[in-house]
Amino acid sequence: MSIRSRGRTVRSALAALLITPVVAVVLTPSLPAAATDSPPSAAETTVVEGRFDVGGHRLHLSCTGTGSPTVLYLHGAIWDDWVIPHVNAFQIRDLLDEDMRVCLYDRRNTGLSDTVDAIQKPKDAIRDLDRLLTAAGIKPPYVLLGASFGGLFAYRYANEHPEDVSGMVLLDAMFPDELSLEPLWPREDRFQSFHAEDQCCTLERLSHWKMMQETQRFIGREPRIPVIYLTAAQDPRNTTGIPEYDAVILDVLSAYVHRFAPGSEVRDVDSPHFMEPVVPDEIADAVRDVVALAP
Repeated sequence: MSIRSRGRTVRSALAALLITPVVAVVLTPSLPAAATDSPPSAAETTVVEGRFDVGGHRLHLSCTGTGSPTVLYLHGAIWDDWVIPHVNAFQIRDLLDEDMRVCLYDRRNTGLSDTVDAIQKPKDAIRDLDRLLTAAGIKPPYVLLGASFGGLFAYRYANEHPEDVSGMVLLDAMFPDELSLEPLWPREDRFQSFHAEDQCCTLERLSHWKMMQETQRFIGREPRIPVIYLTAAQDPRNTTGIPEYDAVILDVLSAYVHRFAPGSEVRDVDSPHFMEPVVPDEIADAVRDVVALAP
């Protein structure tokens, strides 16, 4: 099952699928002692573990390793308050942090970060990330590792900060061109149909439709950075059961990836949509390949 199956019942089933593989892990971590104090900045230590103020609320950040660039993990959508999303990338981090710095964080309202009782606009999420990196002293360049919904955060951040981002690895991620195919879906299953519910009643209180809508202005103006997009072969994008959509989605995806720098590519991996704990080696290899391609 993939994030593209968007009926109300299917969305609930997807939430269960995404969290099941990490149940034994996400219940284990407790809030680090540094998180309630003023954690040291990256300039003071090679390990950063704590919560940083980003303007009235705090986000949890965990960084290990040294060197450049910094790999920054942007997790997918989170539906349950007991899930600690940055834990999803621990295996990937452990494969990379001998060669480069790797940073993982939880967006507001998720994991070990603070809850904010308000609708979250896309610009709020990007501003949170900006302020977090500044507060923690995490310097560019960044390679963005965007998973699922996190791929839209990576895309927007790269377009708004092209001088700071040297590449992206996208894990079966949402991408802005998908919005052009919305008319092929039944009206009740379109992203816009869940707009009010996402802002009202989901954990992150952030509209997927609004995030997609606001990325449209960057289409065709992407920075010239290398991008490797990993597709989940176990949850193929072109098996939704909507023939018109299935016939074009892979071509639309390929065109999106190839708008970036030469060397950008789409790779199929033998994994489900939630691939971080399943193919960490292949993800780490893609990160290394992007670093090698970066100018």
